[in-house]
This record gives sequence, structure tokens and C-alpha cells, in this order.
Amino acid sequence: MLVLKKNIYENFGTDSLIPSSNPNLDPYNFIFKTLVSDRDLFPGLGQIDSEEGNQRFNIFFPNASRFGTIKIVNMISKRLLESLVIPDKWYQLNAYHFCYLYDSLYGFTEEYSYESPEQRISMFPELDGKSIDLNDFMDNYFLDTSFLIDPDRFNNMNAQEKKDLGLTDPCLFGVINRLVPAEEEISLEEIDNPYQ
Repeated sequence: MLVLKKNIYENFGTDSLIPSSNPNLDPYNFIFKTLVSDRDLFPGLGQIDSEEGNQRFNIFFPNASRFGTIKIVNMISKRLLESLVIPDKWYQLNAYHFCYLYDSLYGFTEEYSYESPEQRISMFPELDGKSIDLNDFMDNYFLDTSFLIDPDRFNNMNAQEKKDLGLTDPCLFGVINRLVPAEEEISLEEIDNPYQ
């Protein structure tokens, strides 16, 4: 079970949720379908010429491809999907995970937006073919998108400025500065249920 800003495992569309322009979008289902879609994508990238595969990878994952190879980002994707569906265990995401998930959700939303109304309804019946407001989804479920900060801006901030802005994720420096993550940075940290 993944820990996001809001609990994606609660019933969606209830009064307890912050007002949203996506009131009928089930956040768990949205993330699940996105990650499952990527599970089909990665094998295809590995079966084509490496140069072409890397070009497509950079298009599909413009932010995550700056710090990771196809193999590394595939591992992050796989671990997120596995952790999403494990009941009774909560996993904390770091900046590497959020950066990949951002790219993945963005790509899936773009794909959805180009589909016919009938295809959209088959993908997310609860939306009745309506658009997905990804910015609203990010506002509701991502703690922040600090992994998108320009490296020069981030690196010119002092420690207090970073702390004041809440830029405390230990992996944030690596994501912003395009450092390949270590094995422990790809792993998700198991924590106690933060929503109790």
C-alpha cells in the first residue's frame, strides 16, 4: 500500500475529500491502471534497437530518464506496482519514485485524452468519458513536485531555505542532479499506517 498525500485506499468521492475537479476518478484505480500499462511498455523497449529504445524511453519518461536507465526505471515501476497491491503494509515513496510516477501518470493521461469517448469510458467508466485533470490529481495526492526544480536553483539554495520549503527528501538531491539511484533508493521503505 502506497503512502501518498491522501489515502488512495479510502472510498473516493466522499465528503472527506478535498474538493476536486476529478470527483469520480478512483485514485487507486488510476495509479493501478497506469502502472499495469507500464508493465507492458518496458519489455517492448528492451526488444528494439537500444538507440531507438532509449529515444522512446526519454519520450515516455522525460524526467525519470534523466537519472535512470530503462532497467532502473523498470525496477522502480515494478516495485511500485507490487507495493500498491500488498495489503496491510504501507510503503513510503521517495523523490525517485514520485518522479517516475509523475511521468507515468502524465503519459497515461495524455494517452487517455487522445482516445475516443467510447474507449475512454471503457478505461474509466466512472468518468463517463470526461477528461482527467492531472494537475488537480497531483495537488490532491502528491506531497509536492519538487523533483522538477531546476538543478541550478536547487543547488544555490542553502540548507535553511530548503528546509523552509520542505525540500527534505534525502533522495531529492539525487533526482534533481540526475544521479543514478542506489539499490536502497529504489526500494520502498515500509512504515506504520500514517493515516491512523
